[in-house]
Amino acid sequence: MIDDFIKKYNLPEYRKTQFYTQYYKNVISSFDELSNWSKELRESLKTEVEFSSIIPSKVFGDVSKDTMKILFKRTSDNKLFESVLLRHKDGRNTVCVSCMIGCPVGCKFCATGKMGFISNLISTEIVDQILYFQRLLKIIDQKVTNIVFMGMGEPLLNIKEVFGAIDIITDPQKLALSIRRITISTCGVINGIRELIKLKYKGRLAISLHAPEQQLRESLIPMAKLNKLEDLMNVLDDYVETTGQRVSYEYVLLNGVNDTKKCAEDLSILLGGRMAHVNLIRYNIIDNGEFTKSIQENVNHFCAVLKKYKINYTVRVSLGSEIEGACGQLTTDNS
Repeated sequence: MIDDFIKKYNLPEYRKTQFYTQYYKNVISSFDELSNWSKELRESLKTEVEFSSIIPSKVFGDVSKDTMKILFKRTSDNKLFESVLLRHKDGRNTVCVSCMIGCPVGCKFCATGKMGFISNLISTEIVDQILYFQRLLKIIDQKVTNIVFMGMGEPLLNIKEVFGAIDIITDPQKLALSIRRITISTCGVINGIRELIKLKYKGRLAISLHAPEQQLRESLIPMAKLNKLEDLMNVLDDYVETTGQRVSYEYVLLNGVNDTKKCAEDLSILLGGRMAHVNLIRYNIIDNGEFTKSIQENVNHFCAVLKKYKINYTVRVSLGSEIEGACGQLTTDNS
């Protein structure tokens, strides 16, 4: 990487600062645009340092739309994965980054889970997703404002590389994004949450809950067998106490499965008295899926119960389903 290059050529420290400014802040599109370096240095850099560890293989939508999905190819082995740019009406531009190719969790309602686990992504491959979208947004005089680890993969099972990426994202000399604008979404890996506490993580945490009791949760999220709901809630209580941060709970509404009045009541009891917010997500259809969307009547009843118990909630506006870029739809099989 650039540190090795600068050391090899015995370059002064300011050359590194120049590189960081151009590469991360000005988001140049090639090393040829590193105009404050000599042509000779640029040519050596092009030969010895890879500009990006990923390249686009297929593009869905464009940067002018509310959702844009990219099927990326990893240059090291040509393996494919997807990530998404979400452009919100309030001006936020959120990159939904992937941290794995495929996913080992195997959620029954998720296209990525049906792929199984293929490979971890390293920190540079995670950051390069952000930089790619940043370059596109630059064209329309905008920039990435938020990062969510909600793409392919379970972040807390690749925590070293995820935190390596976060270090680059939050580095004042690099992407300089506030940690408060980063969200890690996890199915509830208890040891990983303990590691977040140890690392004094100050970003946002979202828990893919999807069921308020253990048996139902196991049927939807096989990995829940290894992370019991009672134990998960206990470690989340520790997390809230240590960080002072509210936890978000993601809840995909599946018709006749987890959208009943009893489920809503059980969820309200589970979260009652806790610093929590529930994001209700309308199920996004996937190929060969066994579930259907909750009917509006069930959604309304579910919300009414949460409101009765004074549980904070939002029915999330789903973006990207028309290009299979919405929650749970990322895959490479049908791209």
